[in-house]
Amino acid sequence: EDASDEKVDKHIGRIRSKVREMTAMLNEFLSLERIEQGQVQCNPSTFDIVDLSIELIEELRQLAKPGQALDYDHAAGERTVLLDRQMLSNVISNLVTNAIKYSPENKPVNLRTHVENGVLTITVRDEGMGVPAEDQQHLFDRFFRGSNASTIQGTGLGLNLVKRYLDLLEGKIDFKSAPGDTLFTVTLPIKPVTRQPLP
Repeated sequence: EDASDEKVDKHIGRIRSKVREMTAMLNEFLSLERIEQGQVQCNPSTFDIVDLSIELIEELRQLAKPGQALDYDHAAGERTVLLDRQMLSNVISNLVTNAIKYSPENKPVNLRTHVENGVLTITVRDEGMGVPAEDQQHLFDRFFRGSNASTIQGTGLGLNLVKRYLDLLEGKIDFKSAPGDTLFTVTLPIKPVTRQPLP
């Protein structure tokens, strides 16, 4: 009762942060198990990629460190896609969460989307520690964690799950990384919105 409101708020903030971390870890393990058991299937639906991206960015802002700006931009043009909304949400969330996690305070994280010629391109850029060259070939391996990330909380499943979701979506992921500049690029074929989803 004698504690100041500031100290109480600080402890509550830490507790909430740890709960979010534990929940994220549990969800990663459960998602991996479902994928490996063949329980995950694509359920395409038509939605606005801009609306989805803004929704995710607003949710992820609570994870940002002091001074970290989460920026989003969509190239002018088409916004409607026919994809599995939940899988795509998982892909974007994992990539942006990683960018936040491995970036220092006061550095921006940028999400960009673009639809052209039947392809959705998503890029996530950060100015964090980067992925050491010797680790890059293993980046999408299950349980792999970079040699420079030993002090950062994580399971080593996030990027492996991203790759598995993209395989189900017939998409691809590429990246370029150096200290202070890491860019992930996802490309996904977009089915014509007039086509009926497969049963």
